[in-house]
Amino acid sequence: MTFERLGVVGFALIGALMLFGLTQAVSAEPRVTLQFAHCCPAEHTYGIYAHQFADRVAENSDGEIAIEVLDGGVLGSEQAIAQKVQLGVVAMGGITSNNVAQLAPSLNVLVLPYMLDGVDDLTGEGGLLRSGAYRDAMNERVLAESGSLKVIGGFTNSFRSIFAKDQCIDSIDDLQGLKIRAPKNPVMTAMWDSWGVSTYPIAWGETFGAVATGVVDSFDSPTDVILNMGFHEHIKFVTEASYLPLAAVVIVNNDIFLGLSEADQAVLLKSADEVDQSHAAYVAANVDRVRKELTENHGVTFCKLKDAEVWKEKAQGAWPQLFELVGGGEAWVEQTQRYKETGTLN
Repeated sequence: MTFERLGVVGFALIGALMLFGLTQAVSAEPRVTLQFAHCCPAEHTYGIYAHQFADRVAENSDGEIAIEVLDGGVLGSEQAIAQKVQLGVVAMGGITSNNVAQLAPSLNVLVLPYMLDGVDDLTGEGGLLRSGAYRDAMNERVLAESGSLKVIGGFTNSFRSIFAKDQCIDSIDDLQGLKIRAPKNPVMTAMWDSWGVSTYPIAWGETFGAVATGVVDSFDSPTDVILNMGFHEHIKFVTEASYLPLAAVVIVNNDIFLGLSEADQAVLLKSADEVDQSHAAYVAANVDRVRKELTENHGVTFCKLKDAEVWKEKAQGAWPQLFELVGGGEAWVEQTQRYKETGTLN
């Protein structure tokens, strides 16, 4: 056999072996599989976080740990998902903090209106949801209150905006007479009460239908849900406010977490920390894109508050009555403020 022939055969053999090895690697079953549930479609900000996390875990574990993402709220509302993580029915979830606060009231500190100046207070360097001293202290409270939950990451999709079907909301007086949907959270209900509004506590999964049928004509949420979830069919006015950047937490059932090896635990923590950072960059870039598309392609008008200081004064004036709704009370609120301002707990 000629040298050239040997070369062809050799390369073919090497290629076959490489393909066999790749096939074996791809087809090999992961050693650990964990389910991660969330509320929304895969292309929504929550879904993007979940799938980024699944990819990072696969890469950081060399394929030995698989995260099965359950998109679209297939396990029910966010409150239902939080309860399923608490019970260990599902291992993990990415859930808005106000919906986990039913099980761990200390998380209500993240829902206090005007507590946070921006998303960096949550997900920036030293943010409240990033790994560090504050999250460690928060986790002590969350575990004690819930009995089984641990926060391993966090994300946001910017500030909550106020949406309306038929009018621009640019002053607090414009809220009067509107049928406004709000989450089933006592702190958020008290915020709206301070503005003289009684809200409709409708579950998130029922909100689109409620808007479409006229049960409600206004609600608040980060702006990207209008685009990603089709609300622009009915919502035509968006008021960009600054009272509350949305805080979502990645929770895991602590018993399931502790049942993993230390190496596997480290993979989950490392992966969450990496995605916390990459997802924050995605959210920052996404804000302008969403605004542009809603304005140019869907006829949405963006409004601005003329009396923003009135909203802030009234909402912060309600803080004393809200302390009892926050696990740890006023002391935990003050500790959170101190950490936000100084980077220290004491």
